[in-house]
Amino acid sequence: MYTPIELENITFKKTAVGFDKDEVMAFISRIYQDYDKLYKENLALRDKNNMLSDAIREYKSMEDALRDTVVTAHSVSDEVKKNAHKEAEVILKDANLQREEMIARANQELEAISLKIANLKQEYQIYKTKVKGLIQSQIEILDME
Repeated sequence: MYTPIELENITFKKTAVGFDKDEVMAFISRIYQDYDKLYKENLALRDKNNMLSDAIREYKSMEDALRDTVVTAHSVSDEVKKNAHKEAEVILKDANLQREEMIARANQELEAISLKIANLKQEYQIYKTKVKGLIQSQIEILDME
């Protein structure tokens, strides 16, 4: 492909029955201008194509990075869920153990209170019997007169 400068510097041999030099030069000038315009457009399009190719590579790289990030986030999310379930199980086990301990303590306290109640009832019966005996003996003393 000729450059615009190469076209501008083209010379033709002169012959006795040749073409009109002014017409040939005007034609070459028009070709030069059109070719210069096309050549510059071609260079601009190549630059734009290179720029767009670079952008596509950059976007593909970003897409790969985003894909990796999504995969990593999904993996981390799964791991967090798994850890949360494990932690929930541990919390439930601890809560059940604490509940069992509280129930055992409550049963022990209930047993101790029941024993105290039984002792108090027994003491009440003993006291009641003593008071009855005392009252009975007082009635007998009153009846003796």
